[in-house]
Amino acid sequence: MYLRTVRAKGAEGVELEYIRLVEAYWENGRSKQRVIANLGRKDLLAPHLESLIELLGGAKKTKSRSASCTEPIEATHAACWGPMLVARCLWRELGLESILDGLVPKTSSVQKAGRLPLADRVLVLVANRLCRPGSEHALAQWLESDFVCGRDGKRILAHWKQQGRVRVDLNWLQEWYRTLDQLLAHKERIEVELFGRLRDLFHLQVEMVFYDLTSTYFEGRGPAGLAEFGYSRDGKGRNRQVQVGLVMINGWPIAHQVFEGGLRDSGNGRHWQERSCRSDSTRPRGTAGVSWWRLLADHRPGAGSAYAFWLRCSA
Repeated sequence: MYLRTVRAKGAEGVELEYIRLVEAYWENGRSKQRVIANLGRKDLLAPHLESLIELLGGAKKTKSRSASCTEPIEATHAACWGPMLVARCLWRELGLESILDGLVPKTSSVQKAGRLPLADRVLVLVANRLCRPGSEHALAQWLESDFVCGRDGKRILAHWKQQGRVRVDLNWLQEWYRTLDQLLAHKERIEVELFGRLRDLFHLQVEMVFYDLTSTYFEGRGPAGLAEFGYSRDGKGRNRQVQVGLVMINGWPIAHQVFEGGLRDSGNGRHWQERSCRSDSTRPRGTAGVSWWRLLADHRPGAGSAYAFWLRCSA
């Protein structure tokens, strides 16, 4: 068998060359040829002609071809995919995607071009804290090593741009900072809806609520209005700090609050008491079978500023 080139005019009168695979054979003492296959246009097959000739050449050509294929093959890039899959599965099981989607008004449901929905942006930040804890600035490097995408399947990558000490585009970085501000604006609603989801998912039978308070300090001045001097549980009395209160039920954190660094323990106790009084007014309507929790704080000055919490549930 061999290759034969034939010329033919196309639809617009342009002459093109085609390649055919032809076989020669003998019949009644005469040499004849027959077309085995029409391979296509020569200009399109040009990159593959060498391979076709080797295939037709026999074992020697094939052997030399296979020898060249023994060179090591290396992957140029392999992004880590598993952690984000697990994080997204847990994210949806806890109902966080639907909770955060519900925070966006229907009038603003249409996203700007290239902008992720709030739920997707928060998931990226949470998965980053789980896999490689760091700042929003360090998030850019994690996006290069792990395959992180939105619910549309498109990969999320950092926008690199050197601006002084910052290596990423400031507009891109501010988008992640604003994500945290949006969460803070809906903090109590998220905590309430997430608690209801946890209670139903894990069949929580609540009998006692625990509350603890800790502090964390700043090396600089910290945020105005929050960072103040006070009793430091880190032994850093010369640093400004904030206090963080955490409410736990059956080992699950259900609510938290950041207080001013100089606030006394009795002050943050009053915050939870005021919040519990607002619980009935903030109860979501039309949710059948959902119990509502209310925290009651009892400050006892004679008992070392201890707090006892009770839970009241209603159908």
